[in-house]
Amino acid sequence: MDADCLIKLTKAGLKEFICKQEKIVIPGTVKREVVDAGKSKGHPDAELIEENIRDGLITLAKEVASDHVKGDQALVAMFKRGRYTAVATDDAKLTRILQATGIPFVLPALLIFSICRRGLIDKVKGLNWLERLSPFISEEEYSVTKLLLEQMS
Repeated sequence: MDADCLIKLTKAGLKEFICKQEKIVIPGTVKREVVDAGKSKGHPDAELIEENIRDGLITLAKEVASDHVKGDQALVAMFKRGRYTAVATDDAKLTRILQATGIPFVLPALLIFSICRRGLIDKVKGLNWLERLSPFISEEEYSVTKLLLEQMS
């Protein structure tokens, strides 16, 4: 998961539940971007994410090389080395890189749809969670996910 996705899920109050349903792994670079830099700037999200790492809800990946200046580069390298299903992000630049390299990715709102589809939450809760996430995602991501959730039986 990239920093942007992690922060958006935290701000929407959805991170803990999603982290309990999905194995979330972040490279050290993302931790430095979100936790270390966030704490130095006084962002309360940073403390919550650090607590999740400490409690094992978010796994900190063992990095082979520390030459990744940005989280995007670290995520691509990590995916290629590991056994991961997808990269969770909605960062436009990163999604273009992932598409070009053939790496699957999932948008934050689609994590809600996935959890709903597996029956872990019902459609009403899924739509409610999407509304909570809506201030932090694009209109397109919101609209597509809302349509998918509404079509569920």
